[in-house]
Amino acid sequence: MTALVLLEWTAGWVGAAAWSQSWSVITRGHFRISAWGALLLGILAAVAARAALTGAEKTSAVGVLAVALVAAVVLYLLVQYSRTDLPGVVVGAGAALVGAAVLGAAATLISGWPSSFAALQLLAGAVLLGAVTNGMMLGHWYLNQPGLKPWALARLTALALGAVGASLVVGLAGVTKLAAASTSGAALGIPGFGEAFGAFFYAIWVALIAFTGAVVWMARRCIKIRSIQSATGLYYVAILTAGVAEFLIRYLMVNSA
Repeated sequence: MTALVLLEWTAGWVGAAAWSQSWSVITRGHFRISAWGALLLGILAAVAARAALTGAEKTSAVGVLAVALVAAVVLYLLVQYSRTDLPGVVVGAGAALVGAAVLGAAATLISGWPSSFAALQLLAGAVLLGAVTNGMMLGHWYLNQPGLKPWALARLTALALGAVGASLVVGLAGVTKLAAASTSGAALGIPGFGEAFGAFFYAIWVALIAFTGAVVWMARRCIKIRSIQSATGLYYVAILTAGVAEFLIRYLMVNSA
């Protein structure tokens, strides 16, 4: 579960950063900071993925691609010191593709789920986490780049809203399996609480995703009136709720076989 979310977060962060770098309006320092953050997450993701894999699975595509994702993020960081944004855009897009590949490979290891549907859920989560993380990071960067126009953050906000909708749709499509997930001992880790928490946890996930959408929508309204720092504060809340929602839905997913 932890490995899945960290892989999603790494791929989404780099992918959204590369997309925003392609606009050629944000100064390079923003992307250097994002690359360092994504690299830290990528390393944690690779370690978690290796710990989650057992036996022959350690040499599977997931393990190899997780390491490749870290290498791609390292390269993305290095090219931020080049003269133009183009290398960052190309390498960042490539890293995002590697991230999508590792998520697709990981989807095949989740028992009880069709690989294509599981991959779709993971990719939707990656876009959501990447959008809200980049939104928060870029909101702060307006303090370092006063001339940056509000439309840049507005574009990321539109992506975040679309990702919320996509995550909700694919999550609702899997309601039967997710709500019936086995959650024995999930109440504070205390045994004896049975296995009836699946539907309860699923309802919490729906509430978290809906709340994330509402918060991002409020951020969108703040951007329209050029209140960038208010929008940035809302993005802090969005990262928290989206992150908790992703951990919760992956917990249900891996326990729903």
